[in-house]
Amino acid sequence: MPIINTEAIVLKCTNYRETSKIVTFFTRSHGKIKGIAKGVRSSKTKWGGVLQSMAYLNLFLYFKENKDLHLISNAEYVMPFKSVFSDNDKMQVGFKLVELVNRTTADNQQNREIFNLLKNMLLSLDSATKNYVNLLFYYEFKLCELLGFGINPEMPDFKLNRGERKSIEFIREGNFNSLLNLNISRQTAENFENFFENFFKNHLEHINKSKSIKVFRSQEVS
Repeated sequence: MPIINTEAIVLKCTNYRETSKIVTFFTRSHGKIKGIAKGVRSSKTKWGGVLQSMAYLNLFLYFKENKDLHLISNAEYVMPFKSVFSDNDKMQVGFKLVELVNRTTADNQQNREIFNLLKNMLLSLDSATKNYVNLLFYYEFKLCELLGFGINPEMPDFKLNRGERKSIEFIREGNFNSLLNLNISRQTAENFENFFENFFKNHLEHINKSKSIKVFRSQEVS
């Protein structure tokens, strides 16, 4: 059973039995895969502590084709995203980013564009100073495109007023020099979030229900 080494972002981490963890990753080399880290919760190994949602890692695991669960050998931070993990509002946005990839992608399908999108959004979130939820909406636009069903804000299902359409079009353009300076109202953010959630459900037949807190409710929007 060969050991592979790949960049990976943790999508979900669950305690397993008394001492282990089962972790879902989105990897650069193999797409979404699951691994088990045996005994890490009871041992003094430093790498067990890096296995947490949103972590951007250099991952080592024993990989076997046609196997659902792979044995994790080691992991280390590529970048720790200290700002995200120390800010509750950023963490809520970050959890939504990784949850969306987990909900919308199939196992064992490499997609480096989605990997790079998720990585870059987490990097942007880590350095952002305000209006974090705008990154989420831009990310949802781009993720839809990469999944093969791009969104046009003029489509009839996008039931927004003129000002909201102008804001969402601005967000879609992804000019990061000004994106995080855009202030949107709480109601507008809620409208955007409801649309995206329904859009994913309409285009992905087997998508799971979102478990993330509606992040816009905790953001300081006017």
